[in-house]
Amino acid sequence: MSETTTPDPAPAETAPQTAAASTDPAPTPKPDDLGDPGKKALAAERSARRAAEKAAADALAKVKEFEDRDKTELEKLTDQISKAKAEADQARAEALRLKVAAQSGLPADLHEFLVGNDEEELRAKAQKLMAATAAATDPRRPAPDPTQGAKPGTGDGQLTKADLARMTPQQIVEAQTAGRLDDLMAGRI
Repeated sequence: MSETTTPDPAPAETAPQTAAASTDPAPTPKPDDLGDPGKKALAAERSARRAAEKAAADALAKVKEFEDRDKTELEKLTDQISKAKAEADQARAEALRLKVAAQSGLPADLHEFLVGNDEEELRAKAQKLMAATAAATDPRRPAPDPTQGAKPGTGDGQLTKADLARMTPQQIVEAQTAGRLDDLMAGRI
C-alpha cells in the first residue's frame, strides 16, 4: 500500500525538463545545410516578408493619416457649431434686451445696462433703471441760497439806503414812525 500513496520524485524532476525542451524554438538550419534550392527559397521568403511588413506599415500610416484628417475636420466642424450657437445666443439676448427696453420705455442708450437670464428679470431691472433715471430727468429746483434775496428780519416795508436817498424828509419821518427804518438804523442792512 505504501507504493500507491507515495509519489515517485524522479518523474516530477523530468517533467520540467521535457517542458523546457518543448518550448525551445526549433533550431534554424544554416544556409550551408540547405543547398542551392533551399537558399533561394529562404532568400525569397525573407524578401517577401520584408515587402509584406513594409506594405503593412504603409497601410497603417495611411489609415492613421485618414483618421487624423477626419478628426481635424470633425474638430473644425465642432468649433464652428459652438461659435454659431454662441453667436445665436448672444443675438437672442440682445433682441430680448431691446424688446424689454422698448416696451418699458427705457431710453435706447440705456438698454446695455439690462442684464439678466430671462424676460422677467430683465423687466424688473428695466423698472429699476426707469425709477433711477426718472429722478435725474425731472427738472431740478435749485436749492435756496441764503446769501441772495431778502435778508432775514427785513420784513415788509423795511427800507434800504437806496430807498432813503430817493425819499423826501417828510417821507423819511413817516417811515421812521412806522418802523420801516429800524433794520437800517440797527445796522442789519
